[in-house]
Amino acid sequence: MKKCWIIIAALLLSGCGAQETWETVADVYVQPVSADMQQLLVDVPQDAHAEAMQNDTGGKLYLCDGFTVSVQTLESGDLEKTLRTVTGYSREALTLIQTQQEDMKRYECVWTAAGEGETQVGRTCVLDDGNYHYAVTVMAGESQSGALAQTWQTIFDSVRLVGADVDLNTGS
Repeated sequence: MKKCWIIIAALLLSGCGAQETWETVADVYVQPVSADMQQLLVDVPQDAHAEAMQNDTGGKLYLCDGFTVSVQTLESGDLEKTLRTVTGYSREALTLIQTQQEDMKRYECVWTAAGEGETQVGRTCVLDDGNYHYAVTVMAGESQSGALAQTWQTIFDSVRLVGADVDLNTGS
């Protein structure tokens, strides 16, 4: 009878469908190599006030005639987090267009948001090189956004990345 109780207890303690978890162990710790952050280049209009603000992560905000241009670099891997940061909306709430630019993924979308006095229209472009998300965002009041369409298209056509080792003053 004691043997039966031991077997029943063992079955109850082992549970149903228990799975073993295996962990890979190496003799030497290998730290993943992180790629250098590239430089995000964008042609802002001549009338833009030189960097109105810059934060410690390299983000920049330019005040232009009737609109703003924001340039940010974020960690890659979580597009949802990046979109929430630059637009305030989830990926499901946006109509996202994905294209290829050289060897990177390029995401673009347009959205509206409540603003002071009038609805704000925003457009963003995110380049994903696999290591970082490089985002350019423009915003303006809805009454001005239609007239700015060509200016904004010129800005987004100019978005590009160059290696971190390129000196922008000399081009090499």
